Amino acid sequence: MRRAFGTVDTLLLVGGAALLAWGGLYVGRYSGRFDANEFDEIPHGPAPKVVAVAADPNAVVLKAGLAVYNKTCVNCHMADGNGRPEAPYNIPPLAGSDWILAESPNRIARIAMHGLKDPVKVKDVMYQGGVMNPQGQSADNPTGLTNEEIANVLSYVRNSWGNKASIVTLAQVEAVSKEVGKRSENWTVEELMKVPMTGAATTSAAITPDQLKAALKALPAAELEAVLKDVKK
Repeated sequence: MRRAFGTVDTLLLVGGAALLAWGGLYVGRYSGRFDANEFDEIPHGPAPKVVAVAADPNAVVLKAGLAVYNKTCVNCHMADGNGRPEAPYNIPPLAGSDWILAESPNRIARIAMHGLKDPVKVKDVMYQGGVMNPQGQSADNPTGLTNEEIANVLSYVRNSWGNKASIVTLAQVEAVSKEVGKRSENWTVEELMKVPMTGAATTSAAITPDQLKAALKALPAAELEAVLKDVKK
């Protein structure tokens, strides 16, 4: 004999269904996508939003400057920037050099362009290393460094091995080049000492669009692609 479906049974059925519905809604809302962190004893909030960080444009310039340094300067001034102080070289360091860290790149831009033919004092030590050959591009040196490359490599040496100084802009190097004009002789220390190490030639550390373009062009294709991907993030 079958028992009739009574009021109590109906209430239990409806209540159970309601409880299951509420449980489903609760789990769906508060399960935290079943992430284990959500059930830790320590409360966790929602995952933080990812904030895009703009690529540092100076990093591109310094990387391009490193490439120039390794091609042109490293054999004399070494990878650590400490030069070759031992005889018979007597090549001065760039790390900690008062010439490199001057407020303005007026003097070092001249040295990079046209070279130096005198013994030079760096950090109170006299170096008798003799002639530094001109590195700038000229009629006599058509494969020399462009103004952009000089700006990049000077920026690199001013911000490596513990050095910390402003970025050298293309505009600064071009201003020096225009002021000097055509020159075929290496600089003497006496001449350079007359050039101010501070003043109007020093500008903002921000690089110009032209310098950034030149630095990007100097990068190998794979590195350029990686930089552009970082910028698009």
